[in-house]
Amino acid sequence: MVGPDHQALEAIQKHDVEVTALLGGNAKDIGLPIPPGRTRLVFTDDPKSIDSALNCLYRNGLETFDAVYAHDDTTVMTAAVLGQVLGARAIHPRTAALFRDKFLQKQVLAAAGIIVARSELIEDIRDLPAGWELPFAKAVVKPVAGQATQTTYAVTSTAEVRRISRECKAKAIPSRTFVVEEFVEGEEWFADGVVSDGRVRFVSLGRYAKNCLDAVAEHSPVRTLCLDPVTDKAFYDLAGPVVNQALATLGLGYGVFHMELFYDGARLAFSECAARRGGGPISDQVRHKFGVDLAALSVLSQLQPIGDIAVEPVEGSIGSAFLPTVEGTLLDHPSVADLLAQPDVINARIFVPKGLRAAPTGGNTFGRMGEFTVHTKSWEEMVRRLDEVSAWFAANTKVLPLTSTMRELRSLNLGG
Repeated sequence: MVGPDHQALEAIQKHDVEVTALLGGNAKDIGLPIPPGRTRLVFTDDPKSIDSALNCLYRNGLETFDAVYAHDDTTVMTAAVLGQVLGARAIHPRTAALFRDKFLQKQVLAAAGIIVARSELIEDIRDLPAGWELPFAKAVVKPVAGQATQTTYAVTSTAEVRRISRECKAKAIPSRTFVVEEFVEGEEWFADGVVSDGRVRFVSLGRYAKNCLDAVAEHSPVRTLCLDPVTDKAFYDLAGPVVNQALATLGLGYGVFHMELFYDGARLAFSECAARRGGGPISDQVRHKFGVDLAALSVLSQLQPIGDIAVEPVEGSIGSAFLPTVEGTLLDHPSVADLLAQPDVINARIFVPKGLRAAPTGGNTFGRMGEFTVHTKSWEEMVRRLDEVSAWFAANTKVLPLTSTMRELRSLNLGG
């Protein structure tokens, strides 16, 4: 396992799987707990680097594995190459490239007749050619192999792209190869599931309450909502052929996937797809809605064939919300147990410790204090409960502002 996938490690405790996980410096310093059991952690400077990963494995005499797996986008190619070198089962590097490089991905899918946004490559965002012009009236500019909507912009003019170019150079943004994609209108949907022997064995459909770019621009917490295969059957029927054709074209033979699509009320356009589980609480939603554990299947699908998965989805509406990180020093917040005691809350996670000092950050779709999932009888009730629980959590979270005066500190009654 290239980088510890904490949810997968939790989920496979009841299965007969021995795991060696490459632990990078960032994951080590974050320090999320690793479930006890048959997991060996091996520290490496940079699990994204083939050089670092292979040196580490050879140094520790670790060369025999049945499969190599990665959950994080930035280590998918590392796992693919490690599999080739070590003779272990892993996604092929060419397939990994089709899932990581969003320009290459759309070129291949467009050639197969799938509706995708038109796109143009910018080889080096810091060095735009003198005569370069924005090719679309409205577009999205982003790293060609980015993640979590980081360094992603909606633009309507060449001047905006040139400003982004200057900012990327001034801030020394590591990603330099970007893609410009024609802006696609519509609701942002997502499909999550598992493939085995080249066939989709299970798929769940959902949508974002607010499209990711809008949420990032407004610094609004991400919310993900399940679509029901019975009440939303028409949506499943519409998405199914696109999901199947896209995965077959990209060559995913086995493993889990997270695909994003845009629906404008008439047609469905492909947005992008990753050869990994969906981020945030999506896997928790799927587990509660369908009884399918995509975290466990992330690993198990690498080791054994998975047959068609028959499901009986629970009735009602399931949705989740991020609990945003608040600028300042975190003094106190409701616990996971407190969250689970709230009506309709069926799952909750907290990722940060008390005492965290959070500075202002740029927009993305992964930064958060925690997340929770609710299950209600109706869609309207679900949306209301997401609002209410989020407001309750915020009201009971105590944060020390970064620039507090002594008078303001006294008013907080911190004791002492």
